[in-house]
Amino acid sequence: MSVRDLFRMAVGGLRENRLRTVLCALSVAVGAAALLLIAALGLMGQQKLAEGIRTLGVSGLTVYVDDRGAGQALSAAVADTMAQAVSGVECAMPIKALSGTVRAGHAGEDVLFLGVDERLGEVMQLDVLAGSLLTRAQAQAAQPVAVVGDDLAQALYGRDNIVGRTIRLRLGGCDQDFTVCGVVHAQTSALGTAVASLAPHLVYIPYGCLATQTQSADQVFVQCLSGADLSAVSGRISRYLTDRVQVDGTVRVQNMSGIAETVNRMAELGVGLFVAVGGVALCVALLGVMSGMLAAAQEKTGEIGVLLAIGAQPRDIRHLFLLQSTLLCAVGGLMGAGGVLALLRAAAVDTPALWLTAALLALCVACGAAAGLLPAVRAARLDPIEAMRK
Repeated sequence: MSVRDLFRMAVGGLRENRLRTVLCALSVAVGAAALLLIAALGLMGQQKLAEGIRTLGVSGLTVYVDDRGAGQALSAAVADTMAQAVSGVECAMPIKALSGTVRAGHAGEDVLFLGVDERLGEVMQLDVLAGSLLTRAQAQAAQPVAVVGDDLAQALYGRDNIVGRTIRLRLGGCDQDFTVCGVVHAQTSALGTAVASLAPHLVYIPYGCLATQTQSADQVFVQCLSGADLSAVSGRISRYLTDRVQVDGTVRVQNMSGIAETVNRMAELGVGLFVAVGGVALCVALLGVMSGMLAAAQEKTGEIGVLLAIGAQPRDIRHLFLLQSTLLCAVGGLMGAGGVLALLRAAAVDTPALWLTAALLALCVACGAAAGLLPAVRAARLDPIEAMRK
């Protein structure tokens, strides 16, 4: 039997019971739409989360001290000696944090001031939009300059590039004028509106504006050499600060790169679980297709017997039913994918990647063939004489 004849007979068989065909196609469309929508939104969320973590710019190691006492403090001077004494460390930058406010004209915002130095660009991956980060001269002289996020620039001046503009910072109850030397991509806003509403804007200023070299630092950001074992470097830093420097308190070293990787793995696991839930809906739809094809085979027992009696081969019968179920699922997959694409476009949401839609259609075709396999085998095994009697 030629391919053309098989296709014509398969389409004709689907048209004979249009209600059953439409219901089966709709069930596949619902299952395919659920799977595509869940997969698309899950991958989109995972991508946004990865972008947010990357925008935060924190990598490498961060060192801080719990249960501080009156002994040796984790200071900027200690961070400098640690960078030279501990192998595997490329550079170390102390961080001093202080909350406050910033004003420009009548506009004001709550912010978190971070005291940093010229190594800011080495320990944090920041997207500089205008100007530059702190220079060595500015950091050492504790000049009144600041690096702000583009969200704060918009809030204060209504535009992103405010390099050279003056902002008034309230530090320790005193107002000081600072000049903006650089604008970076906002870090907290990248994690979403809910997080941005809770977290203040970040403003980077010279470390000397908040603390001296010997005063206690809140944290020390450490950038390790390329290829260094972060776990081994963490152990060496902890031993150096505890045994050599004898920092008072409990030294904590966190692998920020490892935390980011853990978050990404958890996101991947969550996407996989949601996709599995969507897959269940598609499996239920395929069971409906299989039931419909079994019913069709039962109804067409006489026709199958006639086809076999006039010379059709059992493989032709198998191909006929497989083609019917494949066409049914392919049409249902197209309907489901089209519905999801239209819904996402109407909601002004990014549509899924082309490869994801193509993979879904290929999955529907493969599942259609699998769903029609049992009815096709049963129909092909019918005895022609017995089939015509029925």
